[in-house]
Amino acid sequence: MLIRLFAALFLLLPGSALVVSTHRHAHAALTSAVLLFVVAHAVLHALSAWRSTTARTLPAALRNVDRHAAWMMLASAWVPLVIHRVHAQPTSTLAAAGLVIGTLCQLCSLRMTSNRLRNALLVLGSALQFVAVALVIAMEVT
Repeated sequence: MLIRLFAALFLLLPGSALVVSTHRHAHAALTSAVLLFVVAHAVLHALSAWRSTTARTLPAALRNVDRHAAWMMLASAWVPLVIHRVHAQPTSTLAAAGLVIGTLCQLCSLRMTSNRLRNALLVLGSALQFVAVALVIAMEVT
């Protein structure tokens, strides 16, 4: 639970700075994509942390969202890279590698039965994708 709460705060606080920086230095489509990435990851990690602390059963819709969190995180993480590439900007190999490794961590979490290992893989994947998105934004600025 604590690791997912840390991930939500990690993605929300520095993520908001990343969104502001993107808004100042890049085009609106990339800013929107980064905002989607930050909000999606932070909300999904916060939902999981909240789910583990409450004794009440969650509504079916929220359980379904939590069960498919890895897929939603993957989708939101790849959007900034796609928009970056559509505008014919070069992408660093390190950013692409961070996105791929983060994706693999999140895909591996789908088969985990242990909640702790699943949470650790999702947080590691989100952190790697956050760094990769920050590198994509840095490439956009320069």
